[in-house]
Amino acid sequence: MNAVLQMIHSVDLHIYYFLTRFAGNWLFDHFAAFEENNNLLKGALLLSLYWYLWFRIGPAQERQRRTIINIMVGTFFGLAICRMIADLAPFRVRPMYDPSVLHPTYGFLISRNMENWSAFPSDTAAYFCALAFGLAYLERRLAIPAFLYTAVWICVPRMYLGMHYSSDIIVGAAIGFAAVWVSLKLKWLESRFTRRVLAWADAAPQFFYAAAFLLTFECATLFDDIRYAARGVLGVARYAHFHHEPARSGVYLFMLLCLVAITGNVIFFWAGKRRQRALRAGVVKGSGMYGD
Repeated sequence: MNAVLQMIHSVDLHIYYFLTRFAGNWLFDHFAAFEENNNLLKGALLLSLYWYLWFRIGPAQERQRRTIINIMVGTFFGLAICRMIADLAPFRVRPMYDPSVLHPTYGFLISRNMENWSAFPSDTAAYFCALAFGLAYLERRLAIPAFLYTAVWICVPRMYLGMHYSSDIIVGAAIGFAAVWVSLKLKWLESRFTRRVLAWADAAPQFFYAAAFLLTFECATLFDDIRYAARGVLGVARYAHFHHEPARSGVYLFMLLCLVAITGNVIFFWAGKRRQRALRAGVVKGSGMYGD
């Protein structure tokens, strides 16, 4: 097992050194810096495609909306898996912080604020590969552009900057693909969750789209607000000596996800009951989002 891990690490180092041989080049350095700091051309661009597909009128619109909801559930599930693995698995230092790795000199100052975040696996790769896989599933014509965009624009610069090794990216991408694929295959997810979300959108669009806007805003900005808050919580946890038990953070994350799931089911159950009462009272007519 150790021999396999050493071989993987050796391959990681070769790829890292190959990419960083271009460090110091004005074009490559500024390309990587621009990519890393520009949320508009990362999360916002991909999510705008999902909104286009959500509102695209056609005979399969409702089925397409169900698929989009399943993809989003799978994406968040993949992120949760990555975070739990990162917390429970042995800590892996990012290349940019590893003193045993030869580091290049870039043409700009790299922000160092991820010292306490394990490099393995890459939740960024899981997130964007999950979204790219979902776009490819929804629209086959977007498959090649989405995957190329994710690989070249998202993943390669993070290896170039020393945020991740190639194995971190590969494992994170595999988790993202698998999580979305599983969510698309689960029948009970569609019957117990997805249909309730659509019922909520139909019964109370003002609440649904307000919540959807906030959610997609955080997704587009890569959860910067939430991550900053999480860093503060982790700082308090370290101060309280919780860092001696790293498994606790995974347990806390699982409890938080359960709380979110329970709250969501209560909201969707309430929305479904409200719609049923409205239908019985004859207030809502037809099957369109806003009625006939």
